[in-house]
Amino acid sequence: IVEEIRGCLDFLKCVYTVCGFTYELELSTRPEKYLGERDVWDDAESRLKLALDEFGEPWELNPGDGAFYGPKIDITIRDALRRAHQCATIQLDFQLPIRFNLSYNSPDGTERRPVIIHRAVLGSLERMMGILTENFAGKWPFWLSPRQVMVVPSCPCSTSTPPRSGRSCTSSTLLLIPTLMMGVR
Repeated sequence: IVEEIRGCLDFLKCVYTVCGFTYELELSTRPEKYLGERDVWDDAESRLKLALDEFGEPWELNPGDGAFYGPKIDITIRDALRRAHQCATIQLDFQLPIRFNLSYNSPDGTERRPVIIHRAVLGSLERMMGILTENFAGKWPFWLSPRQVMVVPSCPCSTSTPPRSGRSCTSSTLLLIPTLMMGVR
């Protein structure tokens, strides 16, 4: 479990670094009302603590705020205006495998119960797009921009046909949006 959680945290760090976000990590532990056995919860929480410690970023404990089915790591991002948005989460679920009677054969031949890891890096895509739009103030980085190339004519005589460079852009995967010079005679 620790290795899988570390992979989730590394992926999260990569995505949020590319997007220009800083983030804070919280380990949310067993709530008052929960499913399952206390010793399973204690083991799961200790594994998440170990993964967070190995990850090397600072984190805080958020007692009692875990999901009813397992502990979780909540990730809060900060946008360019330093506003907090809780988008990402990494959750351990021991209850669904029990309820669906799931099992697998381990390399040593014993039958074991799997653990489900719920991972959401972006949260809701629509919400993340709104946060990204505000964070970049509408000035998208090249890799995210829907308008990557714009051919701007320099005189009225060149507005009817895009130059050769513009035609080659339209045949590639780049989106070309021709512009018209308004008010030029």
